[in-house]
Amino acid sequence: MRVDYQRPVHVRYVDPQVSVDVNNSAAGKLQKGKIWIDGRYLSQGTVKADDLDFAFLKTGPNSKGQFLENATGMGNQLTTLPASGNLNQKNVSLIGFPGGAKSPLVCPSTTTKEFEGRFLEIACDGFAPGVSGGPFLRNFDGKRGDVIGVIGGYKTGGKFDNISYSSQFDADVVRLYNQAANDYAPDQPTGVDGMGDANLWTHAEAAATGQFHTSSQKTQDGDLIVKWSDGEVTLYPGDQSQGFYTGCTAGQPCETQLAKPNKLWADHAEVVTAGDYTGSNAFDLMVRWSDGEVTIYKDIDETTKLPTAGDQHPANEIRIAAAGSTWKYAEGLATGKFGGNKWPDDVVVRWVDGEVTKYTNVDGTGFHAEQQLQAPNALWKNHATIIAGGDFDGTTNSDFDLLVRWSDGELTVYEDLGANSLSKERQLMPANQLWTHSRVLVPGEFGGNLWEDDLFVRWSDGEVTVYGNTQADALGREYQLVPPPARSAALVRRQHSSRPAGEETAAEESCDSVCGPGLLRRITADK
Repeated sequence: MRVDYQRPVHVRYVDPQVSVDVNNSAAGKLQKGKIWIDGRYLSQGTVKADDLDFAFLKTGPNSKGQFLENATGMGNQLTTLPASGNLNQKNVSLIGFPGGAKSPLVCPSTTTKEFEGRFLEIACDGFAPGVSGGPFLRNFDGKRGDVIGVIGGYKTGGKFDNISYSSQFDADVVRLYNQAANDYAPDQPTGVDGMGDANLWTHAEAAATGQFHTSSQKTQDGDLIVKWSDGEVTLYPGDQSQGFYTGCTAGQPCETQLAKPNKLWADHAEVVTAGDYTGSNAFDLMVRWSDGEVTIYKDIDETTKLPTAGDQHPANEIRIAAAGSTWKYAEGLATGKFGGNKWPDDVVVRWVDGEVTKYTNVDGTGFHAEQQLQAPNALWKNHATIIAGGDFDGTTNSDFDLLVRWSDGELTVYEDLGANSLSKERQLMPANQLWTHSRVLVPGEFGGNLWEDDLFVRWSDGEVTVYGNTQADALGREYQLVPPPARSAALVRRQHSSRPAGEETAAEESCDSVCGPGLLRRITADK
């Protein structure tokens, strides 16, 4: 993949007055906070807004008091190609800096062609990860040329080292350039047709995945059900591209409210999971309530209305454990195909004392065929923070794997749980600080193949990401669905009580209390 995940944004070499290679400190100093990115890209991410994959950075004088253009000479000329037919260009050079290379890679004069009506496509060998942001230069004379694109856009630049892409430079890039040149306030995430902002998603307390929406039942794409802190329950249909439909747009599935804000779900729905427990080839939602009752809500789709008070019992509600039962001690539930049959109707339970049990062929009559996987123990009691069922090992059988996020941030996968119990452990991530901040973690089938190997994560700072096509020993490509909070918002949360708002410094940002991959990269880049 072509994204350099060590940088908070792609560096774009567009105009010497407003952009610069951040590693070239001798040429000009990047001004903190002076980064202009389209708000739709911030909201919708690298898949839905891939034709807006460009940014502008603003510099001030360097240590010698020189501005960028004075230090380096005149830069390249920003050039737009607003009409789709203009994407077929001649005499275009491509420059990139593959990771680990000691010098830039230059692909001399060649041609570009139109791709999907909104991207430039160019065939140049050797453009491996690290080249993101490299310029498409038309009529390059060895010193400068016309910048008609930068590596990015489709598949964040392309899936293969011999084909690269750029988002189309049209009125959208001109608007951002004018913002930067006039020092206007940078865009914020718009929330329009997006999943909202980080502040909203800090209130997402639990989630479950499955094929709920009628459109997803046809495409076999995974959807997301979210339980919010105010008791609202929301269904986001999958878009088959590692993301989810939001709002309502003609010809697309809609985000749907399954339950309005209410105290029943806010105060008492403590654990949720989803599977096909009732044998109807549609996914059901399972809830473990605070009093030990466990209920199944059969055949969830966009028309479902969940109860919002204790005296409401819709026709699709099935109680499989009564109030006061031992199930009030079930700390974690993970549904999957764990060896019972071909349906996702087997449930692994982590109990409050660290015992781990598996139930196969759970249905409307209750939990069956209990098997103890771990006796009560301190390790699973104190450190197995999140458990979830997915299919990460790449095998074609129907046996799911169990994913565990431990208290120190380690992620482990127990492969083919039905066949191997907990004996075949793989380390997906070693102990680390970042993953201690994962708060909601559910695998699903969100695009790319038909396996439940895409990992949805809500982080403590509200950032939301999906790691597509994750394997038992390696995270997949990161898709950012909700960006981390803006710098000012993150700082205000941690400002000193004696300091007026607005006087925070970037050095105060840290991952001590809240974090996510975007914030961590931003902090790292500031150091």
